[in-house]
Amino acid sequence: MSEYIDFRKITTELLEFQPRENIFLLLDHGGLPGLSQQLRNCSAEWMSLFDGTKEESVLVVAPILLLAANGGKIRLSRLVFDWLRKHGTYSSSVMILVSPLDLAYLASQLGARLHITLAGGVEAMLRFFDPRVFESLLDILTQEQVEDFLGGVSSWYYVDRAGRIAQAREKYREVKVLSKSISLSQEQENLLLESSEIDQILASLRSSVPDRFFEIPCESQYDFVLESVIEARKERLGSVLQMSLYAMIRLFGVNEMPMKVYQKTLEYIRSNDVNNLKAFLNSGEFGN
Repeated sequence: MSEYIDFRKITTELLEFQPRENIFLLLDHGGLPGLSQQLRNCSAEWMSLFDGTKEESVLVVAPILLLAANGGKIRLSRLVFDWLRKHGTYSSSVMILVSPLDLAYLASQLGARLHITLAGGVEAMLRFFDPRVFESLLDILTQEQVEDFLGGVSSWYYVDRAGRIAQAREKYREVKVLSKSISLSQEQENLLLESSEIDQILASLRSSVPDRFFEIPCESQYDFVLESVIEARKERLGSVLQMSLYAMIRLFGVNEMPMKVYQKTLEYIRSNDVNNLKAFLNSGEFGN
């Protein structure tokens, strides 16, 4: 049975350890439908990082910075914490930030991090408030870029794909403000795009074969897809679609398939023949 994160307990523990700091939740509204209704029903202090930008009107997909605790006290209601516990554990939409900065100043600093320069000088939005993107960034940025990007916040925590709390790094001795926007090399840009493959496959399985996929505990789904990608590449399957289809046949018990049946499924996958593959799997022939 899947377990849920008690965000209030974590906030309380962080507050006890760092009572003079402010504790914030950075939430991806796009992954938390209904969040704005929760905020309207409570007295919490919050800001959208899209405030003052051309995206200001699209609150339903905005990054929301929410004050959870300051002055040594919890400021967010139990109802909101309980709602986040249910909806935020496996949605890859929650980050916890510890910072001496106040809400408005931190929001401005985080807002500056939304802008990134890609190879060739192209400007783009960086969805770092999605923990999956944030986790990938930590792997592809240089040490200097990481120091610049993480500055302004004492400690960064995020919910990883398995529904566990992870920490970006130990507490900073000195809080730094962002000196300049991050620029990615072509290699870094390619790595960031590749890192999104697993998340695309996860989304595909959850929508195309939900009954079978959700037989796997939420905290184990990422590992299942990662293993599927590794196996798919051994079969020289390279596109996101092909790897998604390969993961799908693993749900149907690929290890129990006769070799001729397995080869037949690979033919469908290599030709991107989704309809015939699904019909074949649902027919029960693969078990013969």
